[in-house]
Amino acid sequence: MPDTEPIDLPGGDATLEAILAAAWQLLERGARRASEDWHWPVLASVDARDPERAAADARVVVLRRADRGARELEIHGDARSHKRAQLDAAPRACLVFHDRARELQLRAWGPARTHVGDAVARRAWDTLAPSSRRAYLAPRAPGEPTGAPDANLPEAFRDRLPDAAQSEPGFASFAAIVMRPHAIEWLRLGRSGHQRARFEWGDETAGAGTGAAPASTWIRP
Repeated sequence: MPDTEPIDLPGGDATLEAILAAAWQLLERGARRASEDWHWPVLASVDARDPERAAADARVVVLRRADRGARELEIHGDARSHKRAQLDAAPRACLVFHDRARELQLRAWGPARTHVGDAVARRAWDTLAPSSRRAYLAPRAPGEPTGAPDANLPEAFRDRLPDAAQSEPGFASFAAIVMRPHAIEWLRLGRSGHQRARFEWGDETAGAGTGAAPASTWIRP
């Protein structure tokens, strides 16, 4: 689908199948276009560092890939970050997407796996522009305390971007995070009434593969 192609959102008489198709169309478009609100979701994870009081944590991330066929959503992060540690310890996450102009919210829940140094990470790394790769050249781990503001970039690249060879050491600090949603909720606001739907694929360990049709239902806003 060309990025310039308009999206005809399902109306008040839409079927659940049409809503799910529109949701994936918007996710795939959001992954391609930084101008789309859904390019900038919020990732919520579980901070389990205190085993007696696990806490919620959330931050804005960039949606890098959406694939309906594989039922995958992909974001990226620093392999040394708290985000990666949280997902390794408790690989459950929620991605929240909000589109102000279209008055749409979508939430996706599922297991999130971090890939560091493997073929998945390499495929994702090879798609990144130098401006994105530069962040992974940070000499210190994100989140470390500092006595003064610190851009956490190598001195040589504070005012310029690295080329492909110069950015390659950043691959060691790069993590591709892939979520396979087991549930998605769609909420569309409207003056004549809101529209809310839920799609569930269930627990894949029980045999619900990526190609399985979800259990779909309307739910009250």
